[in-house]
Amino acid sequence: MKTKIFALFFLIAATGIFAGETDWQNFMLQSRPVLSFNAQVAEKTSVAPAAQVKGLKSPKKALFMSAFIPGSGEVYAGKYLKAAAFLAIEAAGWTLYITQNNKGNDIDAEFKKYADAHWTESVYWDWVATHSGVDRNDMDALRAWEHDHFSHGLHEEKDQQYYEMIGKYDQFNYAWDDSDIGLLDEGFDRATMRSKNRLYYEERRDASNHAFKNATKGITLVLFNHILSALDAAWTVSRENKKLTASMQGDMIRLGNQSYAALTLKLNW
Repeated sequence: MKTKIFALFFLIAATGIFAGETDWQNFMLQSRPVLSFNAQVAEKTSVAPAAQVKGLKSPKKALFMSAFIPGSGEVYAGKYLKAAAFLAIEAAGWTLYITQNNKGNDIDAEFKKYADAHWTESVYWDWVATHSGVDRNDMDALRAWEHDHFSHGLHEEKDQQYYEMIGKYDQFNYAWDDSDIGLLDEGFDRATMRSKNRLYYEERRDASNHAFKNATKGITLVLFNHILSALDAAWTVSRENKKLTASMQGDMIRLGNQSYAALTLKLNW
């Protein structure tokens, strides 16, 4: 693409070529609009100032475009293969996040339902009452004893910590429906005597956590892709704007009722 940008210099062929212009100072004063590239010359010669050259693109615009939609700034810069690559990464990141997050939620619901079916809170408090000698109906006393003898206390609400504790800590082993061994029972072997239902439950809970970690990786990939695409788009536009070549040729510029010989600069990119 080529465009005429501005007139650079007057070529004075001979003294007197401009009628009545024998005074150099007067000539310079009349020529000043051309030499300073102001709006008057641009208007009369139909040439845009260099800062407004058609074809130059905004790095800032490219940056914000790709920050919003990765690859869009590259499209703006005319780099379609790079745009396709960033869009593909974006799609992969969101696909990983959505599929793994859904998988994590499904397994989470599954292992909680399994726990509700195979672990009984009342059995746990029965076991605590038996070993503590505290009245089974005095829940405050039972919880106080639990607090004094164990590192963790069972949450009153079935929240995330509740479901984590019943599978993670040995003090809750007895309340699994396939176990008759608790933490304080003589001869309890933590390595071999854990409830099989409890171990399966822990496997499913770990699978859920693993899926959520993969979902986090997906959204992290998306965020990095936005940042990288934005920076790349701004850099690409800046680089393309600097790929200019220049040529000069003689031309005529008309000011008022007079014509002037000048050198015209052409920029190609």
